[in-house]
This record gives sequence, structure tokens and C-alpha cells, in this order.
Amino acid sequence: MKVTNELKTGIVVVAAIGLGVFFWLKTATFNATPYRLKTYFNFADGIKPDSIVKLSGIEVGRVEKIKFTYSPETKVELTLMLNKEAKVHEDALAYISTSGIVGDTYIGLTPGSADKPFAKEGAPLASEDPVETRKIWKKAESIAENLDKTLTDVRTLAQNFTGVAQNINGVLKDNRPRIDAIAANLEQTTVNFKDFSEDIKKHPWKLLSKGKEE
Repeated sequence: MKVTNELKTGIVVVAAIGLGVFFWLKTATFNATPYRLKTYFNFADGIKPDSIVKLSGIEVGRVEKIKFTYSPETKVELTLMLNKEAKVHEDALAYISTSGIVGDTYIGLTPGSADKPFAKEGAPLASEDPVETRKIWKKAESIAENLDKTLTDVRTLAQNFTGVAQNINGVLKDNRPRIDAIAANLEQTTVNFKDFSEDIKKHPWKLLSKGKEE
């Protein structure tokens, strides 16, 4: 039986397809056996359907669905579709991060505590909200304003101190003769008192004489 070129080509194509399906089935455990968990955020900037989910830094799933909930307050509900082999404990924490400085935003998961049971299908996980950029800028602006005010107060205080120092120097300069005279009088008084004390020590009877004279 003669094998035509068309038949040969068909066999090669079918073999290639079969080989591709084999390898896909072998590596597609995620698509075959996923399980879902939910988590809630007040602010989820950068997260979209099909965003990556990582457990301890390793990709284990995707964000399947995003929706809002309104009771008792507005939250962003994320449904996470994970590889069945990537289990987390009930107290695992979900958070939002980015790959590198300007990389894609993803959902990160912590493993949770070993003494806690694994989270079941559809279970909600606790979450940690990211810091909003606008709040960071607002805080930075507030710090800058306070710094400007502090610098202004320091400059004013320095100017006032300079003025007081100049006033003191002026007062001292204007009253230098009087200050020198007072200092001289105090010095002379000290000398006189010292001489008087020495005289009394040597001649204590003088105190008695003075008393009688009075």
C-alpha cells in the first residue's frame, strides 16, 4: 500500500496534536483541580480579573472575579482560584503587593499557622489593606507644612534672640561707667569689710568699747 504525502502530513499533524495534549494534561493540574477562596479589601488599586495570586512569593493561582459588597460597608470582594496543591490555613492573610518597583500588582497570601486547619472551599480570608498613595502624599504635604512652620518659628526666635542680645549690649554700653563704679564700690566695700573683720579678730574689745560709747 502506497502512503501518500497527504497521509504522511496528516499523521505528523495528529501526532503533534496528541503530544501537545499529553503534555498539557500532564502540566494542567491547576486547571483540572482548582479551589476557590474569598477575601475582602477596602482599597484594591491595581487588582483586576486574572491578576496573579502568590503564596509565600510563588504563583499559585489567579483572581477569578471581582465585585462590590455593600453590607455592612462597601468592600471589594475578590474570588481567588488556586491550585489545589497550594493550601493555606484558616488564619492566612491576603495582601496586595507589586512585583518590583514598577511591576504588576498581585495578591499575596501568607501560609497561616500550622496549628490551624486548612481553609475550606469558598472560605473568606482576612486581608490587610495597602496604603493608599493619596494618603501618603497627604501625609507628606502635612509634614512639609509643619516643617515650614517650624523653620519659620526658629528663624523668628533667632531674630528675637539677636535683638535681645543687641539690646543687652546697648544697655551695658550705655551704663558702663555706672556699672564700673558699682563694681569698684563693691570691691572697696569687700576690702573694708575684710579689714574690719581682721581688726575685730585681733582686737575684739573694740566691739565692747563701741557698745559703751553708744
